[in-house]
Amino acid sequence: MHARTEIAHPSDRHVDIPPQWLDFGPEDPLEAERWINPCAACDGQPVLGFTDLRWQVRCACGHAGTHAQLAAIAAVNWNKAPLSRHPSYRELPFFDLRGLTVPQARSKLIVVREYLEEQKRRCERRIRARENFGHRYYQRIRAYLAWAIYAQGLVKQAEHGLALHGARSQ
Repeated sequence: MHARTEIAHPSDRHVDIPPQWLDFGPEDPLEAERWINPCAACDGQPVLGFTDLRWQVRCACGHAGTHAQLAAIAAVNWNKAPLSRHPSYRELPFFDLRGLTVPQARSKLIVVREYLEEQKRRCERRIRARENFGHRYYQRIRAYLAWAIYAQGLVKQAEHGLALHGARSQ
């Protein structure tokens, strides 16, 4: 059984997603400073700061991530960069990927990302129409979407690692 997203506007798309996948976990993606990866160069723990009207992650060794308007996006920008030490996709605090194989994680994240992209589009349409809606909800959707994209990158990295390992053992 899959959950159906409400179609309230002609431009809305239906995203068929299992209801249990809508629970992205108990952690808040907006608590950005909790989810910053260590620095790959010095193993130090970078910090999130607000400079020039934008958020940025910086390490004491001088490495810095790209700026973002939302702290959570700045944290994910750092995490996605080669400047950070990447965990396994199974260790991410969101989307319950712990026990999933690479193909299972890839399949789940494709659907989750599609769902989040649709929710983001709906929020942005409401912003353009100047309708009332939950601004914090929109921020959370943006943060989860950034995490889903990052998770897909980690899954792809794991997939390449498996392919390299398989090629070496032949």
